[in-house]
Amino acid sequence: MVRYVLFVLSQLIHLFCLSFEGQKLIDHSLQTRDKIYNSPWYKMSAQSQKMLMFVMEKALNPIFLSACKIYIFSIENFTTVVQTSMSYFTVLATLE
Repeated sequence: MVRYVLFVLSQLIHLFCLSFEGQKLIDHSLQTRDKIYNSPWYKMSAQSQKMLMFVMEKALNPIFLSACKIYIFSIENFTTVVQTSMSYFTVLATLE
């Protein structure tokens, strides 16, 4: 029994580490647009301003870490996995 508990805890820690890094990637990608906008872009040449507009448009969609485009690693999805797992565990525990 202890072996299974340790296995589950290690898997949860592993998933949390991946989800935490994925969340950091999402947060940084969303901050990119704001940081470009708050920079002194108006002092740049017209061509540079157009390139920054293109980068800002691309930065509207967040970059995320995924597992085969099925699961997106984020803190929100990690909590969903933990809640669902606990629900399944309580159902199985009541059946015994």
